[in-house]
This record gives sequence, structure tokens and C-alpha cells, in this order.
Amino acid sequence: MNESEARATLLVRAFEAPLSPPWTEADRDWASREALRSEGSQAAADRLIAARAGFAAQRLAAREPAVGAALAASAGHPGFGALLLAAAFAAGVALDSLGAQGRIEILSPPLLGLLAWNLAVYASLVVIAARAPGRARDPAGSARGAIDRLAALVPERWRRSPSARSSALARFAADWAPRGQALRAARLVAWLHAGAALLALGALASLYLRGLVFEFRAGWDSTFLGPDAVHAIATALYGPASAVSGIALPGVDEIARLRFSEGSGENAARWIHLQALTVVAFIVLPRAVLAVVATAKARRLARRFPLPLTDAYYRRLLPRRAEGTAVCVLPYGYRFPDARFGALQRALEEQTAGRVALELAEPIVPGSDDADALRLPPEAAGAQMLVVLFALTATPERETHGGFARAVSARHANETAVRVWIDETDFRAHFGADGDERRAQRCDAWRRMLADEGLEPEFVDFTPARTLP
Repeated sequence: MNESEARATLLVRAFEAPLSPPWTEADRDWASREALRSEGSQAAADRLIAARAGFAAQRLAAREPAVGAALAASAGHPGFGALLLAAAFAAGVALDSLGAQGRIEILSPPLLGLLAWNLAVYASLVVIAARAPGRARDPAGSARGAIDRLAALVPERWRRSPSARSSALARFAADWAPRGQALRAARLVAWLHAGAALLALGALASLYLRGLVFEFRAGWDSTFLGPDAVHAIATALYGPASAVSGIALPGVDEIARLRFSEGSGENAARWIHLQALTVVAFIVLPRAVLAVVATAKARRLARRFPLPLTDAYYRRLLPRRAEGTAVCVLPYGYRFPDARFGALQRALEEQTAGRVALELAEPIVPGSDDADALRLPPEAAGAQMLVVLFALTATPERETHGGFARAVSARHANETAVRVWIDETDFRAHFGADGDERRAQRCDAWRRMLADEGLEPEFVDFTPARTLP
């Protein structure tokens, strides 16, 4: 699923969960039929969902112009990147610090400042990349605050218009913002690196162009430094460029004669070439490489957008498979992570010793009374097994946890198998090996509470390589 398809999928979801006008149940069924007709029932889940979202988004946009505006606004603005790059190059062209007043300073404070800034950027990227895996951060992450501020500058007429002030579009905007953050960050990082390279190229272009019609003189002046120190700095600063180009650096005696307070310096051609080579080697080329890497990452994310399709809404969109035991899992009081869906499926298949058609319901809010608890979500309809799933991180409460498990068991035990599982994954992750005693105490508390309801829980860890006890 690419970026455009993911955006349309989230938009359609915002109008379907819950169902919001102008979208209707008939429209929802129509979109599903069109997707099946277009892709076939054996198509991959992401292709079916993406095709369905495409059909639905077109119909929604035809009925409500704000929908099209919302999709366009959330797609980003490629013109912003082009404007940023053009502004960076123009700023470089306008920058005359390197050749101000017809003089080229050998010590070149602006050049030293540019090099220091860029080397600091490279060093920070190396430090971030070298961090331990558990503490590593995406290098683009530091730009995310700036991304959010820049996004605020994007025209949002679709949000301000009366027709766009719908709860569905608000849900779409809130859902897309965090999911698209990594992609926006990668694009912004690419623009910033490319902009830094173009800023430097613009300054060099300005210097060379003005050098065609003006004569620049190169030299130095300093209150504190003498010829020996200036020679050492020039060697360190321009030595790599001199070695690559073959342009010789002057010795100490010649450096002494280039002092502006004692003469007019010399023709600046060789110093301009040395400065240009230094800027290209230490600023332009590294920044260009970093821009290419960030652009490749952005394109990869745009082609294969990371949108999990494992929650109950997406699974309801797919055609039901005839094979396998129909199992509905009811998380109570917490959201079961999408990343553990596969482990949940495997655990259920281990227990049933066969294939499982799994439905994971949306989290059930604690505090419902028995009557509310009996109103199970639609995913439970037709299930051959119901699994009430609690989190071991929660303290067992007879009135809430026990009451819900009792209500489900009493209502469905005759026609449906009911199981109570306790998810201990997060508890183990939080306390580690030192938490065995705490875990034993918490497990015992859950057993005692559920025993009073006539239920026996099973404790499950969904981390890799762990199975049911």
C-alpha cells in the first residue's frame, strides 16, 4: 500500500468508524463489492482494502468537496520543497561574505563558520546512529517538531470551511498526522540537506561570477596572529584541497607578504579555487549524499506506507474464509498491540490444534455493568470461541474484570466456548527477570478473583519464542 492509498484508507475509515454522513451502509457495501469485483476474493488484504478505499474516496469526494480538499491538504505540498531549495540557492548567491569589498580573507571566518556548522551536523548524525539499539532515535526525529510547525503554515481552508467541520474529517486529520510523521520527516530532512548544499553552491556561484568582472585580492589581517599561525591555519584549512588540486600553498615568508596592512595582497584566483574545493568536499558532497539517502527513505515509505491492517475494522472488510475455527478475542481495558496479532493467532492455533479465523474486537471500556457487557461487538457474532483478554499489568477487580468475565461466560457458555486469558507480555517487559515474585503474586490474585466466578485463567506471553504455559 502506497502513501496515497493509505491516506484514502484512513479517510474512508474516518467515515465508517463510526458511520458518518454523507456515507451510508449501502455505500459501504457497494465499495466492498466493487473492490472484490476489481481485485478478486483471493487478492492480498492490503490490495483489497486499498482498492476499496479508492472507490469509496472517489464517491465521497463527489458528494462532499471538503473530502477532496482534505486529501489534497494531507498529501503535502511539493512546491514547498522546491521553494525552500530555490530560496537556499538565492540566499547563497546573495551572500557576498566570501568576497566582500573585493577582498578574499585567507582566514575566511565565514568559511570557517560554515565548515564548523556542517561538521557539527555530521558529528550529531554519527552520535545518533552509534547509539545503542534500545536508545537509538531516527535522525529525522529531531526535525519532527519543526515539521509540525511548518505544517501549521500550510493552507487549511478545507478545515476552516463549514462543510469540513465534520467529526469524520477531524478524525481523519488526527489519524493521519502521527502516521504520516515519519514520511514528512524524511522529506524535510532531504530538503534541509539539499538546501544546505545549494546555499554553499549559490555562494560559490556568486563569487565566481563576480570574479569574472572584478579582481579580488587575497590576503589577511589579524590583531593576534602572526604569519606562522596564519600559515598553520591555512595549511589545515586548505591542505586537502591543495593536495587534490595540485594548487600550491604559500610558505610562511610569502604568507607574511600577503598581510593587507603591509600591501595589497595577491590575485585571489588560487584562494577562490581552494575555498571552492574545500566547500565542495566538506559541505556540498556530504550534504548531497545525505539528501539522496533521505530522499530514498521518503520514496521507500511513500511506496510501501507502514499502515497496520490487523485491527477489527480492517478485518471486517475482508471476505470471510470458510476454513478454521472462528475465534473472537475481547480485550478488556486495554488495546492489544497490532504488532502482536500474529503471536495471538499462533497461540490460539496451538490451543485449538488447528486453523483459526481470528477476530480482534476493539477494546471494551471498563466499568460497564452486566447489561452493557452482554452487548458484545459485531465481531463476536458467529464465533465458535470467545476469549476474554485481560492484561496482567492491571490489578484484578471483582466488580469490573470479574463482572465482565462472569457476564460473558453466563451468556455464551452454552453455545460458545469461553476462555479467559491474561496477557503478561507488558508485565514481563516492565519488570524483567527481577519481577518473577511480583508476577507470581499478581497471577495468584487473578486466579483467586476468577475462581470465585468459576473461571480458570490462562496466562499467555506474546513475546517471540514464548507459547502457552
